[in-house]
Order: sequence, then C-alpha cells, then structure tokens
Amino acid sequence: MNVKDIKINIIFFALFYLFIILVSSFISYKFFITGFIELEDKQNKNNINTLLNSMNKNMEVIRNNTNDYAKWDDSYNFLNHTHQNYIYENFREGSTAIKDLNLDFIIFSTLQHHPFYSKYENSFLQKHQKSFESTLIHSFEKTPRINTIFHYNSHYLYISKETISNTDSTKEPNGYIFMGRVISNEELNLSTNIFEKIYLSNKYSQNETTLSFNYPYLSQVRVAVIKSETQLKNCIQIFDHENTYLFSIITQNKREIVNNGKNAILVFNVIFSVFLFIILWVIYNHQKNLQKHNKLLESKVKRRTNQLTRSLQKLQNKNAELYTLANKDHLTKISNRRNYFIESETLLNQAIKENLPLCVIIIDIDKFKHINDTYGHAIGDKILIAFCDIVNEIIEKETVFGRIGGEEFCLTFKNKTLDETQIIGEKIRQKCENAVLHINEHKIKFTISLGLSDKKEYQHIDEILQHADELLYSAKSAGRNRLIRTSLHQ
Repeated sequence: MNVKDIKINIIFFALFYLFIILVSSFISYKFFITGFIELEDKQNKNNINTLLNSMNKNMEVIRNNTNDYAKWDDSYNFLNHTHQNYIYENFREGSTAIKDLNLDFIIFSTLQHHPFYSKYENSFLQKHQKSFESTLIHSFEKTPRINTIFHYNSHYLYISKETISNTDSTKEPNGYIFMGRVISNEELNLSTNIFEKIYLSNKYSQNETTLSFNYPYLSQVRVAVIKSETQLKNCIQIFDHENTYLFSIITQNKREIVNNGKNAILVFNVIFSVFLFIILWVIYNHQKNLQKHNKLLESKVKRRTNQLTRSLQKLQNKNAELYTLANKDHLTKISNRRNYFIESETLLNQAIKENLPLCVIIIDIDKFKHINDTYGHAIGDKILIAFCDIVNEIIEKETVFGRIGGEEFCLTFKNKTLDETQIIGEKIRQKCENAVLHINEHKIKFTISLGLSDKKEYQHIDEILQHADELLYSAKSAGRNRLIRTSLHQ
C-alpha cells in the first residue's frame, strides 16, 4: 500500500468516525432528551398539584370549622344574647382557640350585615379591623355561604362564610359567621418544600397557559410554564368564584432533570466515542492485516488458478478432440454415421410423441468413383467437402446432417412436411448441379441423386432410411441428378 492510499484511508476513517459520532449524538440527544423533558413536565405538574392540593385542603379545613360553629347552638344563642359566657368559654383574653384552629380571624355578623363580634390573630387585619370587616361583610352580603379567596389591601385570604341557624326543626337563621386566614409567602414556603422559590404576585401573566386545574374550593386555576436553559418557572394564576383574576403564585425550580440528563447524554456520547474509536481502530488494523494476507493468498490462488486453467484448457481440447473423433466425420466435419443415427433417432422419438412430421433425405454423389479414378482421391475429398459446404448453407441449424458412407449423406428434418423437405432437397440438388469447382486447374462439375421419405408409421430411423434408400436407387435408375420422394398415399 503506497503513501497516497494510506492518506486516503486515514481521511476516510476520520470522516466515517465523525459521521457516526454526529449521528449517534443527534439520535441519542433527540431520543433521550424528549424523555427527560416529559419526566420534567410530569414532575412539575405533580409539584403544582401538591401545592394546590395543600391550598384546597386549607380551605376545606376552614370551611369545616365554619360549618361546625354555624351549626352550634351556643353560636346561635350568642347572637341572641342568651349565652353570656360564650366569649369567655371560647375567645377570652389569652385563649388560643383561633390559633389552634389555624385561623387569622373569626367574625360574627347579624342578619342585617352588621359586625357583632370579631377576634383576630393577625396584627394587620386587627389594625384595619373596621375597614376589613365592612369590606368583607358587604362583599358577600348577598351570599349566605361561600368558600373562596378574598383580596383585601394587597393581602389575599382564605374566606369561608356560613349562615348561623338553630338546630331545631325551625332552622331559623340569626346571623353569619366568617372565618379565614391570610395567604402569605411564609405559609406557602412552609406548606411545601418542593420548590426552591415560591412567592405571591399580583401581576397577571400574558404567557400562554399550558395547564389548568379544578378543585372543590379552587375552581379556576391556570398555569403558564416558562422555561429557560437553567430555570423552570410556573405562574399559577388564581381566580375567584366569579372567575375574576385574584393573584398569582410564582414558583421556581432548577431544571435539574433536563440538565442532568444532558450531562448524562454527554458522558454517554464521550464513552461511546472512545469505545467506537477503539473498535474502529481494531477493525481497521485487522482489515489491513487481512488485506495483506488476502493479497498473498490471491497471488498463490492466481498462480494455482493459472496452472489449473492451463490444465483445464488442455483437458477441454482433448475432450473436444475425443468428441470430434467419436461424433464427427474427420474429413467433412459433419456428424459421422454413429452420431447421425443417435441424433436422428432422438428427433424421431420427439416427432412421434408430439405428433409432428419428420422427413429423411438420403443423398449420393453421382459417379463419384469415376471422379476419384479420373482426378484422384485428394480431389474427391475436396468435392466431398465442397458438397457439405453447399448443404450447410441451405439447411437450418436444427437439421441433422451426417455422412453415412463414402459418398452417401443423410439429412433428417423435424417438423417439415414432404413438400417443404422436397423444396429444400431440390435447392441442394440445383446448387450442386450449377456449381463449378476449380481444383488444381481443373473445372469439375458434379450432380447428386436424392431419395426422400417421411416417418409414416415407422418406429425406428433405420426403417425410414431403408425406404429412402430404395427411393435413392430409383433416382439412380431413372438417370441420376434427381429427387424421388415417397407418395403421400403410399
């Protein structure tokens, strides 16, 4: 292998290696990263669902507490001024009842929507007590019971309202009870640790929402998912019972699943590249060694093949000589007597089986002994060869043509009628009659006599030839240079 071939092989190896690496990297990235993104989306949705479930659970607890107090006869009697110890028993100074219920306030109001009694655990709400109570009560004065989120002065609260009624058969109402808790960043962070960052926002996101959730107490929640290279941000938009936008909860997490997945893919591709390089290098060296071995083997095989080819050629030549000796007349190169009979017998069997016509012409060169005596056997041989050339020019390839005696020849025609065969025989006779052979300054002419017979009911070629030979004898007796055929009705 020369230097040029080595350089070409190295370039091809490098290009092929780079192509495999690029294709494998592209396929692995597309195949695996899609799975990582789907896993990230699924986990993110579960995280959002966990947060919203926690909020919904908080609202459910507040509603249950509100309902319990509203159906408590002590609450009913308290509003009717018939239970003077109600405050002392439940909300006296130093009592932790509201805190134990995980509430920031409790408000009792009359049927006329006037505040009756309130208790606070949240300092901001207590500071703005009158404004807050007026706003809250009048916002829901047309609604006897509700569970929703309420916006007050940049604060967002879980709110539950229930009608206070007697538990006897009259079910007579005498006021309302409100319970609630402020939604704060601290509460959200304490409720779940699945987000790295979580906070409230009053800005409405213009990004397309890709997720939506429905809960018993959070009827309308829409989520816009915003992805960057390193961060996954959720804008969870909360709507009230009237489908009015209230606020958003912003959560942030690192895109650990996808980024770790990318790193894993990178490591995989590096390992694969090194492994592939080693394999290709081993294959390349193996192929190079194999190529050297093959060239050496090819050289040996080529020498041996040439020897065998020469030996085979000699054998084929010998076989051809043997075939010629066994089947061809050595002078005229047409079928000898033995081969003529074999081939003609085969044609006769086919004609009988396929019900096809078969005709035989036997030919004898007129006064051939006189030609030999006059000009010599050498010229006689040339006349025999010239005669065979004339016949071969006229007959078809499928016709069996053989020499069965000194100057006697036979033709066997398959699928030719007597009339068709007679035309061919006459053409041969006329061409021989008109031929002038220039041999050793001699102008020699010759004629032929022909006997034509068909297969009739004969089963062997000998029987047809015997009949054709009788017709040939008749041609000779009638003056030679003519063709006599068998009768169609004979």
